[in-house]
Amino acid sequence: MDQENILSMKFTKTKVEQLITVSYFVPEINRNRTEEITEQPHQDFLAALLNLSPFIANVFYASEDKKLLYSATGFKYSSNDKVILTGKVATESGSVVGIVTPAINVDEDTYGFEEELSEAVATMVLETHALLTGKKVGVKQLTIEDGIKSNEEDEQNYSEEKFKQELNEEDKDENLLPDNDEFTLPE
Repeated sequence: MDQENILSMKFTKTKVEQLITVSYFVPEINRNRTEEITEQPHQDFLAALLNLSPFIANVFYASEDKKLLYSATGFKYSSNDKVILTGKVATESGSVVGIVTPAINVDEDTYGFEEELSEAVATMVLETHALLTGKKVGVKQLTIEDGIKSNEEDEQNYSEEKFKQELNEEDKDENLLPDNDEFTLPE
């Protein structure tokens, strides 16, 4: 799969987990596919996603002091030259609202930033492709709970392995005895 076959990407994050949904075109079977990625994305992926946020704020004519309230969550190509950005904005009341830009034609000069947007989306596509193919994934930071759970699993696995090993040793010891009740000492 080539990076130009990527059609859309959506990043969803909750308190517990994150999910990256990628849609792409597979020319060999002439079909679109969607994959969900739960691996930790690389920092470059997150930086590329963050770079889309100012474009969303500009589409909605946010003032300079409000631009930081907007954050990008994905993109979608509606055609070869039109891209739709998805995101969210924090409101003054403290709630978060999902937003979608209209289709932005990157070959025209409607907003005045189309060339920069085209480059930013191209970078996002490159990072999405690297994540999708497994070439660039991030490192998940473990929490204390993860460490405790891992140690408990290791101890349980060790105990089960040790028990199986002891059983095998007992079986070997039993096989050393002769089959009949007679036992003679060598002379």
